[in-house]
Parts: sequence; C-alpha cells; structure tokens
Amino acid sequence: MRKILDFIDAISKWFAVAAAVLMASIAVMILGEIAARSLFNYSLSFAWEYSAFAMGVSMFFGLAYTLRTGGHIRVSLLAASMPPRAAHWVDVLCTIFGLGIAAFIASAVAQLAWRSYLSGSVSATISETPLFIPQAAIAFGGLLLSIQLLARLCRLFTGLPTEDMSEGFQVE
Repeated sequence: MRKILDFIDAISKWFAVAAAVLMASIAVMILGEIAARSLFNYSLSFAWEYSAFAMGVSMFFGLAYTLRTGGHIRVSLLAASMPPRAAHWVDVLCTIFGLGIAAFIASAVAQLAWRSYLSGSVSATISETPLFIPQAAIAFGGLLLSIQLLARLCRLFTGLPTEDMSEGFQVE
C-alpha cells in the first residue's frame, strides 16, 4: 500500500512541475506578445489563447500536489473544537465529498473532451486549436486530484499523515 501511495505522490509532484512550466510559459508568451507589439508592431496571434489554455491546465495539474502538501483552503476551526475522533470522521466525510466532486468534474470534462474530439471542435481563433487537447489535459488533472483524494482517504484509514510538509516533497 505504501508503494502505491508513494507512486501517487510522485505523479502529483511531476504534474506540479509541469504546472510550474506551464505558468512560466504564460509569462514567456505574454512578454513575447508585448515585445512583438512594441518593437515590431506585430501580434503573436496564439499568445492569449494558449496562455488561457495553459492557465486552466496548470491549475488542474497542480491540484493533486496542492492537496498532498496541505495547500488547499479549508476551515479547521470546526475540527479544532471537536474531539479528535469526531474530527477524524469529519475529515473522512469531507474527503469523500471532495472525491465525489473531483470525480464528477473529471468525468464531465472528459466527456466534454470526447464530444469535442468526435465533433472536431476547434477554437474560434485563427489557430483553430482542437479543443479536446486542453479539455483532456484538464480532465486528467481532475483525475489526478481524484486519485490523490482516494490516497488521502487510504491515509486517513491507515493512520498515515495526510499531508506531506517535508522538504523532500517540495518542488525544487
């Protein structure tokens, strides 16, 4: 079980790195657009569209890692005022609820990507990017979050720490 959980953590970390690379690519594209317009009176037609795609994908790629490192916003006031056993069960119920939401989002976006693929939907810009590509990436990020929530549930039931704050888990 421990090896599976470590594997899930490793995947989360790698996609957090991918999210960081996508965020950096946004800066490069926007700075390139600014430079092209200022210096050459030319627009990089893809910059804004691909930056928007990169933003959405990077957010979803980073969700699983953020969960594992305790970065998601939550209200711990209720849990702090409860006995430890009751707080544990509230955490279990909230994790199950979150898993349901994450799985629903992943499934809905995957279905959207599939329909976009079948219909040949493309963006309404000059680049005509097939929409299933960013949609599938976002669905995969939702799937990663679902898997990490399932791993969190396993940790809750086995008594393992649900969040990893160690330096070794941080993205370099």
